[in-house]
Amino acid sequence: MFRSPGHLTTLFEAVRREATVITVGHPSRPAEVDIAADINKKGITLRGIFGRRLWETWEQSLLLLDSGKLELDWLITHRKKLSEIDDAVELLTGDACKVLLIPGLG
Repeated sequence: MFRSPGHLTTLFEAVRREATVITVGHPSRPAEVDIAADINKKGITLRGIFGRRLWETWEQSLLLLDSGKLELDWLITHRKKLSEIDDAVELLTGDACKVLLIPGLG
């Protein structure tokens, strides 16, 4: 789920012991993971999602969002007018996480 692979260490530090971390999508560059420090010492399970399991994951995510247990607004790093699509695409090649194109944005 990371376009910025450098944030994985922070993620692994933040999750509870024996947590399961699931990645969706492909990072923009190879990600370094310290297996001993990031995975083994906390007993973390790292999984990737593909194909049909992806739909199940979306359904579970929607339930979490609807319940208020999951807050994702922090993922949106930029909001652009539809006419600024070229700028939005350029942002995605850098450090942007999610760029929203909003028709009618003033």
